[in-house]
Amino acid sequence: MTLPGRLRFRQDQSGLAIIEFALILPILILLSVVAFDFSRYILYLRKVALASSTMAELIARNDTGKISQADILAFSRAQLVIFPEAMQSARGQGKSVWDITKWSLSGVQFKTTANCTSNCTYTPYVAWSSGKGRPCAVPLLAAADTDPPAPTTLPTDTFGPNFLIVADVVFTYTPVVAQSIIGTVNIAKSFYVPPRYVSAIAFDTSAGSTSAWACTVP
Repeated sequence: MTLPGRLRFRQDQSGLAIIEFALILPILILLSVVAFDFSRYILYLRKVALASSTMAELIARNDTGKISQADILAFSRAQLVIFPEAMQSARGQGKSVWDITKWSLSGVQFKTTANCTSNCTYTPYVAWSSGKGRPCAVPLLAAADTDPPAPTTLPTDTFGPNFLIVADVVFTYTPVVAQSIIGTVNIAKSFYVPPRYVSAIAFDTSAGSTSAWACTVP
């Protein structure tokens, strides 16, 4: 029995798959774009953390108790070996790598009340700093360990006697595809470590003090 033309048209599903694919395709493309930029962001997040930890660890191995501006600049360039993607990103944007990668290396001295033997309160002061720098003369504030890094704070669990090396890196991440949607994102990571072989590391001004400088600790 031959079906009427209108009924045959309603039962014909030969083009249904094409229509469904056309509807789903934009969603698949959007998910692919988001996944690409997100995976790239995670990679950069890890590289920024590795760059900060590498610089701090290099200074922590100092066994002379002194560090100069030349030493600090050499250690700061080590981050580009760890994080070459920063240079690639800068070239793609027609910028200097230091326009999108801000860093600082600092030495922090903890002070306490005189003759304190137990339950001491430690106050951190910047003994020297470099790059984008941390503030001199004012005590750094305690922050929760889960708070994002900031130039004026230290995580609470880093407070203690003696000396601390702090490396800060802030990278301006630009998504490849989703830039028009979310713009740029600052990835900030800091790393904190005490010297391994000496009790403290002093800044030696003999090699200059333009990009690194000493602070007066109260």
